[in-house]
Amino acid sequence: MADIWKFTIIATGHERKAALEAYWEVYYDPISDDYTPHEVDASELFKKWVSKVKEEYPDGLVPIYWSVRCEESGIHEFMPFQFTHFKMDHYEDFLTFFTWPVHSSSGDSLNWLTLPVVDKLWNANQANKGGFIQEATGWKPAILQPHVYLPALTSVFQSH
Repeated sequence: MADIWKFTIIATGHERKAALEAYWEVYYDPISDDYTPHEVDASELFKKWVSKVKEEYPDGLVPIYWSVRCEESGIHEFMPFQFTHFKMDHYEDFLTFFTWPVHSSSGDSLNWLTLPVVDKLWNANQANKGGFIQEATGWKPAILQPHVYLPALTSVFQSH
């Protein structure tokens, strides 16, 4: 069962209680928006993705972007404390809009590194944006991991 966290909406002062999760997106994984698992399987889509990403990141270090998500509440905000891959004058994240979450039972403050990382899949039962990566390789990032090294990921794919 998921932990329930209490936090307050800064703008209104309304308290929320919700399960939170860490959502990851690897550069260009929204390529899957143009397909369904019935049109292209995870392995084929992974190969298309690798071809594009190899051109963009010849050093093999592909960025991973993080957000805090709560599907039932519609919350989807940038994760605090993640590596920023691009310079921004003004950066907003979960803590811009909400107070620091505390556990609804224990009252302990959230350790962001303990949030569950979402499983993203690409099959007949579940078609998540970018899910082809985890489906084809069995890999998903460790929380707040800033990059995936493409040569390592493709070697996992070849042996998977």
